[in-house]
Formats: sequence, C-alpha cells, structure tokens
Amino acid sequence: MLEGMRILAIALLVLAGCSKGGGESGNEAAPAASPEGPGLTLTGLYEGEGAGPTNQMCIIEKGGAHHFGLVVWGGALHSCSGTGTATREGGRLRLSMAGDAACTIDATVAGGTITLPAAIPDGCADYCGTRASLANARFTQKGTTERDAARAKDLVGESLCAPG
Repeated sequence: MLEGMRILAIALLVLAGCSKGGGESGNEAAPAASPEGPGLTLTGLYEGEGAGPTNQMCIIEKGGAHHFGLVVWGGALHSCSGTGTATREGGRLRLSMAGDAACTIDATVAGGTITLPAAIPDGCADYCGTRASLANARFTQKGTTERDAARAKDLVGESLCAPG
C-alpha cells in the first residue's frame, strides 16, 4: 500500500509540472493563486514603511487585467493615493493611474517587492498632498490572494481593491 501511495505522489508531481500551459501572455506574472509565497503572482497585498501610517498597495485581476490601488504617506499625514491598471513585463511593472492627470510610473518588481523610481512623472504630483511623494516608495508583498488585497484601505478606510 505504501508503494502505491508513493507511485501516486510521483505521478501527481509529474502532472503538476506538465500542467502549465504555453499560451500565457507576457503580462502575466504567474498563476492566479500562489501557495508557494510572495513574488510569484502580482495579486495581493503589499505594504511598506511610510512617514505615518503603513504605506499600502493592492493588486487584483479583474476582466483579464491587473488593477491596483495605493496609498503612500508623507509628512504631517499628507498622502499620495490613486488607482489604475498594472502591467508587468519581466522585472518592470507599469502603473497607470486612472484619474484626470496623466501619471504612468515604471516601477521594478523582484522577489515580491515593488519599488517605485526616484524620478516620478510630473503629472503624478496631482495624486499627492504637499508633503507626500511617490518617489522611492517600496512595497513588500504580504499576501497573495484577492482577500489579502482587500485589506488595503484608502484614506477613508474603504478597500482599495474590492474583489469581484
């Protein structure tokens, strides 16, 4: 019986290794769910150190695209916040804000950490208070599910990335 279970386990591992299809687009970071840990999927909750409360970013997949929301805290409780679409190409993550001001940020993503660049486009200032900036903001993935992403809160305490 033990030998039969061992053969079954090996067969399941072989099938799991072969199950990844080849038709994925270049913007997909990984499978939708990631039990292995951070960095293998964009979906989830990201957090980082700020000048006040914890900086937060969330990413979920909706309608075949990745959507994000973020809040970055600066001095005197000023903040930057926004939502939009996220597109991954290798180690680059393009964040395009969905507001009136044009703001597209080319961040880096590696091992479950998203880092915004030091030079942020001028249009992004419209998403920030006087004493806050998106420059050099860094977020580490804390969860890999849409439920985790829903824990990121906007300035009034509502979910930045509501599942669905």
